[in-house]
Amino acid sequence: MGHSTKPRWAVTMAALVGLAATMLTPTAAGATSQANDVAVASESNLVEEDLGPTMTGYGSASVGYTTDPDGRNIGLFASTGSPSAFSAVDIETGERLLEYDIDGFGVQVWEFVTTPNGDVYFGATKTGEVFQYDVENNELNVIAVEPFGQTHFFGAAAGSDGRVYFGTYRDGKVISYDPSTDEWHDYGSVLDGAMYVRSIDVDDEHIYAGTGTTVGVVQVDIETGAMAEIGLPAGAQDEQFVQDLSVRGEYLFARMSDAVLHVYSFAQEAWVDEIPQAAGQDLSPVVTTNESDVERRETLIPMQYSDGLAFDIDTGETREISFGHRGQKRSFGLLELSDDEFPGETLVTATDKGTFYAWNPQTGATATFEPDVAPSRYLIRSLGVGPQGDVWTGGYASPPGLARTDADSGESTLYPTRTGQPEEIVAHGDYLVAGMYTKARLHAYDTTQGWSWGSNPRTGIRLGEEQDRPLALASAGDVVAVGTMPTYGTLGGALSLFDPETDDVDVFRNVVNDQTVLSLAYRGGLIYGGTGIWGGIGVEPSTSEGHLFIFDPATSEVVYSGVPVPGAENVSALTFDDDGNLWGFTANELFKFDPTTREVVLTERYFDFDDSSIYATGRELFWHEGKLVGSSNNQLFEIDPETLEMTVLLTDAYGLAIDRNGSYYYARQANLYRLAEPDLVCTETFTDTVEGGLVVEADEVACLDGARVNDGVTVTAGGSLIAESSSIRGEVKSNEAWNVQIRDSEIRGAVTVTGTQDEVVFSGNTVRGALECSENSSQPHHEGSLNTVAGSAAGQCAVLVPIEDDSSNLLVNAGFEEGADVTDIHGWSLRWPASAHYVSLTDDRSSDGIRSLHVRDTSTSGGGGLVSDSVPVEAGTTYEFSFDQYRIDGRLAPTIFFDDADGNVVDQSYELVEPALDTWERTELNFEVPEGAVAARVMIYSSSGVVGESFVDDVYFGVPGGLGEG
Repeated sequence: MGHSTKPRWAVTMAALVGLAATMLTPTAAGATSQANDVAVASESNLVEEDLGPTMTGYGSASVGYTTDPDGRNIGLFASTGSPSAFSAVDIETGERLLEYDIDGFGVQVWEFVTTPNGDVYFGATKTGEVFQYDVENNELNVIAVEPFGQTHFFGAAAGSDGRVYFGTYRDGKVISYDPSTDEWHDYGSVLDGAMYVRSIDVDDEHIYAGTGTTVGVVQVDIETGAMAEIGLPAGAQDEQFVQDLSVRGEYLFARMSDAVLHVYSFAQEAWVDEIPQAAGQDLSPVVTTNESDVERRETLIPMQYSDGLAFDIDTGETREISFGHRGQKRSFGLLELSDDEFPGETLVTATDKGTFYAWNPQTGATATFEPDVAPSRYLIRSLGVGPQGDVWTGGYASPPGLARTDADSGESTLYPTRTGQPEEIVAHGDYLVAGMYTKARLHAYDTTQGWSWGSNPRTGIRLGEEQDRPLALASAGDVVAVGTMPTYGTLGGALSLFDPETDDVDVFRNVVNDQTVLSLAYRGGLIYGGTGIWGGIGVEPSTSEGHLFIFDPATSEVVYSGVPVPGAENVSALTFDDDGNLWGFTANELFKFDPTTREVVLTERYFDFDDSSIYATGRELFWHEGKLVGSSNNQLFEIDPETLEMTVLLTDAYGLAIDRNGSYYYARQANLYRLAEPDLVCTETFTDTVEGGLVVEADEVACLDGARVNDGVTVTAGGSLIAESSSIRGEVKSNEAWNVQIRDSEIRGAVTVTGTQDEVVFSGNTVRGALECSENSSQPHHEGSLNTVAGSAAGQCAVLVPIEDDSSNLLVNAGFEEGADVTDIHGWSLRWPASAHYVSLTDDRSSDGIRSLHVRDTSTSGGGGLVSDSVPVEAGTTYEFSFDQYRIDGRLAPTIFFDDADGNVVDQSYELVEPALDTWERTELNFEVPEGAVAARVMIYSSSGVVGESFVDDVYFGVPGGLGEG
C-alpha cells in the first residue's frame, strides 16, 4: 500500500474515529466456494472505511397518477437506486405523502397502472415483487413475490374491469391479477425465443404484448388465452424491442428501438403510418381538445425534438402542440386540477427527475410542478482512477452521472450527466474517459478544465456496429482502447480505438468471432485483450471458451489469439507486472502469459464460481507494489506472484480501484468503501525533555514532536516511533518494530533499524554515527530529503544519503533523490508549468537509489519535460549526455540547450530514443558545444507528437566516459 509523507499524528478527527473503521481478518481460500488449498496469510492490519454513497439523485423509469378521496392529485415516483426510493406526492402542493424503500440492487419500476377505483399497481425488476398503492389509506402493500416464478416486470396495463396485466422477463410471459378475487392467471410465454414482454396494453377483449429481443407484437385473447401474432411493420424485423405499445381508439401504436412510432389500424388490419423521432414512453389517454373552436379526439405523442404531436384518432391526422416540455414523458395521468385556468380534466405527465407538467386540452394552459419526490442512492456500477489519482464511480441506471472521491479526504463530488450508464472509466493523460451504456457512447473529460456536460465533456460519440456496452477501457499510446459488448440479442463485440482529443474512432468488430471484449491492457505498442463468450442479453453464445488476443494498432490486425485457460468462459481482467509479463484472471483462475514467446507459462485455480451470469463488470486485476491485487465474484484479494499464495481480504466487495495513495476502493450497493493502512495514533506524545532515554514497547506509538531525549531510544518488537524536529542524545535501536518514522531530527549516536514490519521513513536527519538498516519489509524512504551521516550508511539505508560523486558529472541530483516533487526538486525545474502533467517523481522503479523520473505522455498535441540547472561548458568541446531508461512504450526526446553569457539560447538539439522494452538500458548521446555558448542545460522531454511512457534515472552530463552517477 502507499505511505503518507506527512507525520502520522497529523490526522483528522475522522481518521481518529476511523470513519466506521473495522479491522479486517482475511478469509482463507476455501471458505467461500474456493477450489484449492493454496496457503493464505492469516493476518491483515488494513482498515475499512465506509465513505457513504457517492451519488444521490432522481431517476424514475415511470410515474403513476391517481386522486385520493380528498381530491388530492397524487404522483407516484420510484427513483432507481440501492435501495430504490418510492414516494407518493401531492402534485400541486408538493408535499411528500409517503416514502418507502424497495430493497435490492438497482431495482426499477417500468410501469405504474391505475385501476378504476384509484388504486395503483406496479411490479419491480430483480426482486419479483408486485405492489399495490392503496389510495384510500395512503399505503403501499406487497401483494405478491415472484408470481409464477417471474422476477422482472416490465410492461403493465389495467383493464376497464380492474384486472391488471404484466409483461415479464426472462420467460417472456403475460400474467394477470384480479384485485376483486385476489387471483393470478398465467397466460404463458407469448412468442418463441422472446425473453421479454417489454410493453403491454389492453382493450376490452385483447391483450397486446410487445416483445424482445425476438421482436414481435402478439394479440392475446383475454378470456381464452389464444395468441396470434400481428405482423411487424416493414423494416422492423431487425429491431430488438417493441419499447412501447398503446391502444387508442381503433389504432395500435408501437414504438420500436429506433424511435419510430408505427401506427396499426384495427379496421384495415394493417400498419398505416409511421412517425419518426417519437420519444416515448407512452401516449396520453384520448382527450377532447378545442383549438380555434374545433373539437378533436386526440392522443398526445411525446417527441424527441419538439413539445409533441397530437394524433386525431378519428381522422389519423397529426398536428404540433405546445406542451411546455419536449422529450420523453414518464406516462400520463388525466386529473382535475384545483386551478380555475385548468377546467375539466387536464393531462399531467412528468420527467424521470420528478418535474411534473400539466396541459389543459380545452384551453392549452400549461403549468409546471416540482413536488418533493424522494431521491435514491445510486448503485455503484463502475469504478476507475482519474488522471490525478482520485477514484471515480459511475451509477447504475444513471444519470445523475459520475462522482469523484478525493483520495486524501474521502469526500465525493457529483459530476452530473444527462444520459448514459457509465460501464467503465479510465485515465488517459489529462482526460477522464467514460464508456456509457446504451449505444456504446464515449465521453472524454479534460480534467484540467471545468466540468460542463455537452462541452467538457463533449456530447461524445457512438461506436455503432451494434455495440452497446463499453466494458473495457485502456490507455494505449495516443488513443484509448475500448472493448464492448454488442446490443441485445446479438453476438460479436468489438475493439475500438478512440482519440479523446478529436473524437475520432476506429471500430474492429469480431476480433474474436462472436465474443465480447471484456478486458484490455497495453504494452510496447500492442493491445492485449480478453474476451468472453456472451453477447447481448437475450442470445445464447455460439462459442464455449474465452480468448486472449493481441492486436497491433499499426497494422490493424490481430497478431495472436488463443485460449489461455481451457474451459473458462471469460478472460475478465488483464495487467502487466514490472518485468513485462502479462497476468490475467478468469472467474476462477489466474494465468501468466509470456508476451515474448506468446505462451501461457502458469495457471492457478482459486475459486469454483459459476461464470455464466456475472461476466460483465466488477472484475479487476492490478499489479501494485510487487503483488497482484484483484476482484472477482465479490472477492477482494492479493496474490504473491512468487508463491501464488492468495489472501482473500473481503468476500462482499464489488469492483476494485487503487488510488494515488495505494488504498483499495470497492462498493457495496450504493456505498463506496476504502481499505487502507491505518494511521498511527500516538499513545504518548513528548514535546519537552525526556530524561534517561526512551523504550517503546509492543503496541505503543511514541511520538516525539520537538522533544529532546537525553539518552538513546529503543523500539522493541511491535512498537512504533514517530519523531519530528527532535534531538536524541544517544543511539536509536529498533528491532522488529511495527513502524519507524524519523524526520528532520538530530541523533547523536548510531542508528540501527532491522526487521520493521510496516514502513521506515528516515528523512532530513543529521546522524553523528553510523546508519544501518536490514531485513525491513519495505525499502526505507527519504521522502526527497537526504540525510547527513557522519559514519557509514549501510544495507537498506545506503541510499538515504547523498551518493559520493567522484565522476565528472556536472549535474546535481542526477538521480532525482532530493526534492518533494517535480515542482520543487534540487537541481531541476519544469520546462513549463504544464509539464507537471507529463513528468513526476516516483519510487515505483529506479536503476539506482530509490527514485526515478516518470515520463508519461499520451497526447499528440502536448508535451513537457524536466530541465536541469545551467552548467558551464567550453565551445568546441564534446560533452556526453547519458541516462538510464526503462521504456514501457513509445519514445523520449532528450534535449540539450546551449546558452550564451546573457542566457539566450544559441542552439538546441534533441534525439528521439527508443531503447529495448521492460529493462533498464543506458542511452548515450554526444554533443559538440557551438561557438558563443558558455552554458548548457539538459532536458528529459516528451515533445508534442511524441507519446510514450518511460522511467529515467542517473542522468549524466560531462566529459565522455564519465560514470554517469550523481
